[in-house]
This record gives sequence, C-alpha cells and structure tokens, in this order.
Amino acid sequence: MPAEQSDGELLAACANREAWAWDALVDRYAGLVYSVALRAGLAEDDAADVFQTVFATLLEHLQNIRAPQGLAAWLITTTKREAWRVARRAQREPPASEVVGTLAAAAAWQRGARPEERAWADRALIAEALQEIGERCRRLLTLLYLEPGEPSYDEISARLKMPVGSIGPTRARCLAKMREILRRMGMDEG
Repeated sequence: MPAEQSDGELLAACANREAWAWDALVDRYAGLVYSVALRAGLAEDDAADVFQTVFATLLEHLQNIRAPQGLAAWLITTTKREAWRVARRAQREPPASEVVGTLAAAAAWQRGARPEERAWADRALIAEALQEIGERCRRLLTLLYLEPGEPSYDEISARLKMPVGSIGPTRARCLAKMREILRRMGMDEG
C-alpha cells in the first residue's frame, strides 16, 4: 500500500518508473508544496505553476536525492526558491493587463462586435505584432486569450505539447515580448 511506503521506498520505485509511486509521492506532498507557495504570497495560478515546476524538478533529480528522509525539507526549499523567483519576476515585469485587455477586445471583434475606429487600428497592430512575435508565443497567446471556450491549461498543454508547468512562465515571457513589440510599433498605452 503506497501510504505505508517510506519516502525512500517511493523514490526508489519512482526511479524504476513505477507510476503508482509517483502518484503516491505527489499526493503525499501536494498540500505542502501548495501551502508553501501560497504562504509566499503567490496567487493560485502562480502557485499551481510553482507546484508543476517543483515536481518536474523533483522528477529530474530523483537520482540525486541522497537522503530520502530529507525529501520534505528539499521540497520546502525548492518551493520557496521557485516561489521567490516567480514573485521577483512578477515585480520586474510590467502588468500584462494592457496586452490582455487588448487581446480580449480583439477576441470580441473576432466574435462579431462592432468596434470603434481606434479599436480597429489597435487590432491591426495586434495582428501584426502576433505575426512578429514568433510561432510558439503566437499559438500560446491565441489559445489563452483568443480561443473561444477558453481551453484549460491541460488542453493547451496537449495541443502545444508543452508541460503544464511551463505555460505560466512562457505566457509571462510572451506577454512581455508582445508589450515590447506593441510599444515599438507605437501603440499608445491607455
């Protein structure tokens, strides 16, 4: 029974690619990782991104964990570091609300709303910026902000063949690029 297994036994089984062991390990420590991320002041979406990153890091470093009894401490430290990194990045990056709002307006236009003259010009700039931003960012931003039905991170992950934990950080980088392109193109802020 997985609940009776020690961390060392679960880590060894995970190293042998036993799916039940990985599930048991994630179940055992999910609450800890989320609570540390949330206590660091992150929003739930960012905490979910941190959760994904921490467990992806654990998966990458399974063979390097020499003291399985210290797994909880390792997870706490790794989660704190990732949460601080996410929080610092959020402080450095300008708010994405301007780009998100404009993309939402473009989505409304695509659904047939009748825009004002300035909105038409803005949409043309956005379409041009989306062509310039690069395929990966264009596909991600389109799925996140322009796709009807608002696909979940799991759906986006499957469609883009991108780990769920990479979506948030990639979104942030793409929005920063988009904002810079729009600024360079002369799109007024406001």
